[in-house]
Amino acid sequence: MAKKIKVLIITDSLGFPRSTPELLLYEETYIALLRNKFADYDIIHQGRGGATIRELYNHSTYYHETLNPDIVIIQSGIVDCAPRALTLTEQHIISRLPFVSKILISLVKKNSNFLRRYRKIKYTPVEIYQEYIRKFNALFQNTYWIGILPASDDYEKQLHNIKKSIFTYNDILKKENTNDKYVSLVNYTDFDIMSDFHHLNKSGHAKLFKDISVFLSNGAKDIS
Repeated sequence: MAKKIKVLIITDSLGFPRSTPELLLYEETYIALLRNKFADYDIIHQGRGGATIRELYNHSTYYHETLNPDIVIIQSGIVDCAPRALTLTEQHIISRLPFVSKILISLVKKNSNFLRRYRKIKYTPVEIYQEYIRKFNALFQNTYWIGILPASDDYEKQLHNIKKSIFTYNDILKKENTNDKYVSLVNYTDFDIMSDFHHLNKSGHAKLFKDISVFLSNGAKDIS
């Protein structure tokens, strides 16, 4: 019996179906499309919406010593690099304050552009992002990384400096991985992205499915 190829896919919310801001059904996601095309593969999706790369690493610990995947695909970065008004610790503290949490949250929202511009907070500093790329690469062999979607002009208007931030974090991904292990999304357009500027729509998932299919097919030849 031929060996069944095991593929572990680790993602933040970009690998999941969505109901907002536009509808994306599960069967339209690149995960579902890959499972349909590569029905003889064992495709395992481990994901968590809104997770940083550190959280994805910790959240995937069940597989660290129990799975020896032939191919690993990781999609992470936008949560890490996006400018923030508050740190995660500050958010947790405010959310637990009785009586005043709603008032404070409202004030933060009203002044979010100012806070993001001048506080320059990111959930994951550049050096920590690089550290966890290396951790994943040391943990799993044959790991492919999906790049962060480049920011549109409209996204830049919404989040000051998001273009520069995405470029910086993508540059780290490229430096830490060979060209054949980095899946660039630089050719994806507004037509492939939801109106929130960072989630893939049906067209985007179909395009990413095709891009991933190429190296899954090639990987099967190398493994078999």
